[in-house]
Amino acid sequence: MSLEVAAVPSQARNQRRDNEHHPNRLLVAALLALLTWGALAFGAEYSWAYAPVVVFAAATGLLGLRTSTGAAFPSRYVLVALFTIVLAAVVQLIPVRATDGVLEGSSSSVNYEGLRARVAIEPAPHLRISQAVSIASDRTSLGLAFLVSLSILLLGTVRAFSAVGLRATVRGVAALGLAVAFVGIIQAAVRGEALYGFWIPPKGGTSFAPFLNENHFAGWMVMAMSLAMGRLAGGLATGMRQVAAGVRSRVLWFASPPGTEMLLTAFAVAVMALSMVITRSRGGLIGLAMTATLSSAWVIRRQSSSSRRLVHVSLILLILLMAVARGGVEGTLAQFEGSSLDWGGRRQIWQDTSRIIQDHPWTGTGLNTFGIAMLHYQSGPKNELVIEAHNDYLQLAAEGGLLLGIPILITIALFIREVWCRFKEGADDERTYWLRAGAVTGLCSIAVMEAFDFTLQMPGAAVLFVVLAAIAIHRPDYLARRREARAVRE
Repeated sequence: MSLEVAAVPSQARNQRRDNEHHPNRLLVAALLALLTWGALAFGAEYSWAYAPVVVFAAATGLLGLRTSTGAAFPSRYVLVALFTIVLAAVVQLIPVRATDGVLEGSSSSVNYEGLRARVAIEPAPHLRISQAVSIASDRTSLGLAFLVSLSILLLGTVRAFSAVGLRATVRGVAALGLAVAFVGIIQAAVRGEALYGFWIPPKGGTSFAPFLNENHFAGWMVMAMSLAMGRLAGGLATGMRQVAAGVRSRVLWFASPPGTEMLLTAFAVAVMALSMVITRSRGGLIGLAMTATLSSAWVIRRQSSSSRRLVHVSLILLILLMAVARGGVEGTLAQFEGSSLDWGGRRQIWQDTSRIIQDHPWTGTGLNTFGIAMLHYQSGPKNELVIEAHNDYLQLAAEGGLLLGIPILITIALFIREVWCRFKEGADDERTYWLRAGAVTGLCSIAVMEAFDFTLQMPGAAVLFVVLAAIAIHRPDYLARRREARAVRE
């Protein structure tokens, strides 16, 4: 009888524990579904794809805020900085009179209404040129919706990761990266114009499934691969620490379930690296080299044993060399050799963008209005409209001016400070440290690539960027609770 009575509370505790973890499993599933949709729906570039991303990203962030009670937010300085960016974008929507002076030399001196009539830029049916600071208030409103939605997602995921950890999410990102890499490799092997065998991009150009641009594919992949490499390094560091010295013991470890999982992760990283080489993207190769360099630097800094350093760095280089050898890097290098100082037409675009910045230094043309502004400023051939600057830093300066630029710079500085504090606190266990390092590696690599591309303007890539940012600055509160519980039991 006593055993039966004791079993009832035990079952109740187990049921209560399952109920507590149910919302967290729902959150991870929602986040992975959002990432999958953003990647496989052509980067969510079209309105039918990015509209669900805006709604679902905000909903996922709110779910994270609700289910992770008691977990830490980012520092209040980061919260204030994010709010300031949103507020600056709202200011760009405030109607002003042309005589107020704020529009002099900007929208008042350019007939954007007439220019707008010459081209349809999505979402065209309801665009109206306003007398606000922004030259196209509806497009700025769309950009503001993305900004608010992704900010909510960042706050929710930071809090969720602090409460329940990273392992399930990172495992899902690695699996998704492997799937996206296979899609790209198959598309390259088929050499068909139609993505997925049926979709022909209306804009034409070079595409690389599932993205409409090979550079966007490479940018998304470099973030996913960096996180997977962090998972691989953390698994090896944790697993090898428990293995007896000797080559035989370490080889046998790979036959265990944790070792097999690391072999699968290494395979995923190799396939992702191969897919980046196959794109023949110059930016992709730069991102790949950046990821390898930073990952090796983390290993050298973290590992105290020279033998472990050698093993980890050799594994990274082996994976990359196998990908390069199989992917045919000669074609990509040939593109570097054949490229001129014009950077594939980017130099002229950057010069035109500089003119926009000079004419709109204070408030910019408005968030998400670069394509409309270039209708006036484009000096190159008019047969192909330029709607991106191919440098997100210049484009933000043109669209935001000092009004948006100063809050963004402050936010970046505070974000870097937050990441530095997380490493300095030393609250991470081995796996969490390496996952954080992988996220920081991905953020640094994509930051370099954005100097000559615009991958983060793809909503699907922006969502993955937010996830990496959340991993980089989250506090592992769940580890502290685990340590406290262990101390109580002892």
